Amino acid sequence: MQASRQRGVGLIEVLIAIVVVALGVLAIIRMQTNMVKANQSALLRSQATLLVYDMADRLRVDRQSAITGLYDRAFDDELPAVGMSVVGTETRDWLERIADVLPAGEGAVASNGVQATVSVRWDDSRGDQALEIFSMTTEL
Repeated sequence: MQASRQRGVGLIEVLIAIVVVALGVLAIIRMQTNMVKANQSALLRSQATLLVYDMADRLRVDRQSAITGLYDRAFDDELPAVGMSVVGTETRDWLERIADVLPAGEGAVASNGVQATVSVRWDDSRGDQALEIFSMTTEL
């Protein structure tokens, strides 16, 4: 008679096991999604760092123009005209690279004598913050 009372218990155990496995799979999928977002955000930060160092090198090459403030620009300034000057060409090339590599990417340069601060701003809505800014101050 005891065998008849055990009917269906095995099926309930299987259903509970399926629920536990499904919850584990969902947790792994969520963890994978967060990892992809973090990797994308890290890639954008790395690209921004390279672009900031690129402009810092350009400023060091044309040191006198950088010291006099010819490279200075804010984030919202318009692109320099094509072929007007070496400074304009270098700045335009740098800004176009930022726009190509970073989503909604913009660049700014501010010099103060022999020091310059180079900044890059981009949309990192897939990461922790919607707007990221990476800045570096360097001696020319």
